[in-house]
Amino acid sequence: MRGIAYARCSTDDAKQDVNFQLTALRRYCAAYGWQHDEEFEYASGFKGDQPRLAAVIEKIRLKQYDFIAVYSMDRFSRESPHKTNEILSRIVHQYKCRFISLIDGIDSEDAVKWDVVRHLFVYFANMYSRNLSEKVKAGIENKKEKGEYSGGRPRKDIDPVRLAEIRRQSLSVRKATESYNNGLSRKDRISKSRMAQVLTEQAGRAE
Repeated sequence: MRGIAYARCSTDDAKQDVNFQLTALRRYCAAYGWQHDEEFEYASGFKGDQPRLAAVIEKIRLKQYDFIAVYSMDRFSRESPHKTNEILSRIVHQYKCRFISLIDGIDSEDAVKWDVVRHLFVYFANMYSRNLSEKVKAGIENKKEKGEYSGGRPRKDIDPVRLAEIRRQSLSVRKATESYNNGLSRKDRISKSRMAQVLTEQAGRAE
């Protein structure tokens, strides 16, 4: 048996560390003596924008793996039940690859859990994200009513030491952004537009 362990988190925040998932999956595979590769990504399971999962499924289609193991169904996907079940059916029935969801106790070789229980976990995974989205929208509406919402995301603080070093190099906005973000977690990185804004503001103050 050779397979792949796939882990996903929405952000690279320490509270959502993919290493926690991968550690559990390693132990599971080791207990059965299975060799496996590993893949992970920080992406929204609700929006379905998971390029590394797509790459994994393509390798499964090419018969490179006998099984795919995930920590839980909601770590695999939170898309609509229709879309998620379509993907799962392709993996198991069309590509003949075993699917295992560790925490949910789902194994495609167990007919009852696969045909019945699996659908419940797929549904709950999607409902969690839908409910969360509604709560966020309700929170925004509440702030709007109180006049406390200005729209958009809060501006990220800029590290002055890191920025000063970049300014000395006289880099383009794109290069400056890449240099600033190098080695930072996703939550601390800034966009090119934010970098351009900061550099313009500092240039204005210097004049």
